[in-house]
Amino acid sequence: MSAMVIGLDGLPYWLLRDLADQGVMPKTADLLPQGSLRAMSAPVPEISSTSWASFLTGADPGTHGIYGFVDLRPGTYRTYFPNYGHLKAPPLWEAVDRDAGRSVIMNVPSTYPAPPLRGTLVSGFVAPDFDRAVYPPELRGPLRALDYQLDVEVGEVTADPDGFLDRAEAALAARRAAFAHVLSGGWDLAVCVLTETDRVHHFLWSSLTDPAARLHGRILDFYRRVDEAVAELADRAGDGALFLASDHGFGPAHTQFYLNAWLRRAGYLALPPGAESLEEIDEHTRAFALDPGRIYLNTADRFPRGGPHTDPGELTARLLALRLTEDGRIAEGGAGTPVVSEVLSGPKIYAGPYADDAPDLVVMPAPGVQIRGAWATDRIIGDAPLTGTHTRPDATFWCRGDLGTDPLHMRDVAPTVLASLGIDPPPGTEGTDVRVMRPRNEEDIRC
Repeated sequence: MSAMVIGLDGLPYWLLRDLADQGVMPKTADLLPQGSLRAMSAPVPEISSTSWASFLTGADPGTHGIYGFVDLRPGTYRTYFPNYGHLKAPPLWEAVDRDAGRSVIMNVPSTYPAPPLRGTLVSGFVAPDFDRAVYPPELRGPLRALDYQLDVEVGEVTADPDGFLDRAEAALAARRAAFAHVLSGGWDLAVCVLTETDRVHHFLWSSLTDPAARLHGRILDFYRRVDEAVAELADRAGDGALFLASDHGFGPAHTQFYLNAWLRRAGYLALPPGAESLEEIDEHTRAFALDPGRIYLNTADRFPRGGPHTDPGELTARLLALRLTEDGRIAEGGAGTPVVSEVLSGPKIYAGPYADDAPDLVVMPAPGVQIRGAWATDRIIGDAPLTGTHTRPDATFWCRGDLGTDPLHMRDVAPTVLASLGIDPPPGTEGTDVRVMRPRNEEDIRC
């Protein structure tokens, strides 16, 4: 028995279905009727580092410990970039290892530096050192010969979008060749992720969704190559278990909301606009944020320069009242379009041994808005340099067979994949019904 997961980074389930129905992805269209294509919820926040950690472990951030691309060292204002070494819950390939199986893990984000395992692992982004991203070491030479890239070189997309698409297509071609090379041996579990989809969505979402855009046809051609990659991997899977999954969905972006700049103006954050580090915060700070919308209350029981307790309800109400006016200003209340869709309570949405490290609030954007956690700027609203942004409720999940109708969550993937191999789920995921991927009961998480 074997199982393969084809990862399609940032691909919403409805877009996969539409591209299949339109004939852009004909091989995927042939595959989909063999199983169930469903929407799947990403964890909070819906960013790749957190989502892929939940995908790998079958756990929420309170158990696996990854809350974003940047996290806080407990009890301090010092930030760090979490990598695989900070993952607190076991990834699914460890269960395969214990069962004496062999795994091929290719291009999954947040798996750097590549750990040793029974099989092969090539890290996905963020991976600054090629040699440390490849296990076993003897695979480095063949990958370099294929011109394998750990990520797409973005370059100047606005000035040269065609050049960006050239680079995305080249990276995809090299990745397909690397998949074929590595999967030619025996394996029990394979997880192969295409991240080029996410990159194209971030920079060219408006062109993908607008049939009149100059680049629309070329982006559809890019997706025809994605379709070929899916078909090649599906052929490798043979009669084994086969899954398609993404880490989040996608939607349009037209506005950036700089949360720390607003907190500064609203009197919650005492940090100079040109600050190079959050360590420059002083004792007058009541709240600060990390990307994308994670708010930490600067209380004395948690931080060295913390003060009295700040009412999260007051802060929540002010955020929900924010409106973008017709002339591009930010206002509290009145006419205009909402900036924030909801504010989630960290203590209500996170549980587990590392829940104390969680943000106190998570600000969720209104449609079309990107929330940014930059602290070295004093502007509150800006045009979005990216035309696409992540969405939470419409990640992709497909597998052969009937999934039933119950809601799906990213944490359900690992137990379900392992169950297809006849392997017990990782610790902490025993409550998941892997037959129909029924998630644990979720309480009302609004403040």
